[in-house]
Amino acid sequence: MLARMSWETVDSLPESHSSGSPYKGLAEPVVAKRMGLRAVEKLRLFWRSTPELPSKRAARSVVLTPSHLYVERADGSRERVRLEALKGLRVDGPRLVYGVLDGEDLALLIRAGCPVITELDARLRQARASELEPLVSWRYRGVALFMASLFGSVGTFLLEEYSLEAMWDRIHMGLYTAEVVLGVVAGAAAMLAALLVLLFVPVRVQIDTLGVKRVRGIVPWLHYLDPPETFCAVRVDIQRLAGTRDNRTDLGFLVRLRRRGEAASAGDLDLRWFSYAEPVEKEETRRQAFEYGAQVARLLDLPLDQGS
Repeated sequence: MLARMSWETVDSLPESHSSGSPYKGLAEPVVAKRMGLRAVEKLRLFWRSTPELPSKRAARSVVLTPSHLYVERADGSRERVRLEALKGLRVDGPRLVYGVLDGEDLALLIRAGCPVITELDARLRQARASELEPLVSWRYRGVALFMASLFGSVGTFLLEEYSLEAMWDRIHMGLYTAEVVLGVVAGAAAMLAALLVLLFVPVRVQIDTLGVKRVRGIVPWLHYLDPPETFCAVRVDIQRLAGTRDNRTDLGFLVRLRRRGEAASAGDLDLRWFSYAEPVEKEETRRQAFEYGAQVARLLDLPLDQGS
């Protein structure tokens, strides 16, 4: 029978010195533990809360045994998972996120000298002697900065050209469509547009053994996580300029992830675009695209397909 690889509910956490029968302590000896959350840690967890890792599911107490990781969460639930189910580690700001096969990932705030983190780090590194570094890239960051600068420049010019005092004077006189009123409104709208562009357009993409994490905004505030099982393959497609079948111009290569199952309805996830200006650069660009695709495939344990 295969061992259960996801979380299972337990009545209590193992104790270093068990009460009652001495055989219980022998069956589950405690290797390391961390107990409770400080007030500052609760605030940090609340601030870092995401739909995938909500603060109410944060670990309040953790006990590590030779075979299991036991957790008491902030919502009061107690669960355990086999150590073999831990599939990787991600550093997420002040948190360490441990991936769990077929189950909810676990986030622990970094504590100096924490014995649980020390033990888990040693076990994961021993299990993955050739641990791969995550791939981090940005999408649309240059476009976002250009558009924000453009809107910001227009807004700054208009707000310097037309004053708020003059606008309120015109409004009190009933001149709602006066030039100064429209100028201030347009300036404020341009500044708001610049802010919205910075908050929504750029996307930071991090790929590691836990999946693909996308964070939208220059100031990270919208988080999306796609676990590896969401995808079925890494694909490198040639991008061509539209034309006749026999007269098409190659523009570059696009590395994308193909979704599987129900997630396929969302379409492929584009990761990175590799372009070239001269035909002589094509082979080098192709090599770079496939090298990047191979790195993604190794991190997510997926096959690499060549598109058309």
